[in-house]
Amino acid sequence: MKKWVTDYYESRPGLDELQERIDDFMAAHEERLDQEKQTREAKAAEGGWTVVVHHKGRKKTTETETGTTVGSVSQAALEDKVAKKKQNEPVAHGFYRFQRREAQRNELLALQSKFEQDKKRIQQLRAARKFKPH
Repeated sequence: MKKWVTDYYESRPGLDELQERIDDFMAAHEERLDQEKQTREAKAAEGGWTVVVHHKGRKKTTETETGTTVGSVSQAALEDKVAKKKQNEPVAHGFYRFQRREAQRNELLALQSKFEQDKKRIQQLRAARKFKPH
């Protein structure tokens, strides 16, 4: 039993050694990524191409005095802008007049069929009712 316990503790490194292994791995990983990026850029430059990279969003900067982030767009403002853009679209329900009429006709037919189904269901419920005196 003592042999198994010692084997177990020998197989588990201490926190310091584990942190050192993690740091070494991360450094090697980042170095490998940088190397791959450099080789891709060199290959593109070799062919006479200019590499253009697009980064989404804006670069966020912080004020030195207050430490607050400047230049970011709030989520509410973004949603409001998208909602306004959707309202102003004239093509939302169809560009042509016949498309709008067809959509209205389909909506009206759907409402009528739903109304008929509801009427049938109500009649069935009324027929299923039984007289229950006390």
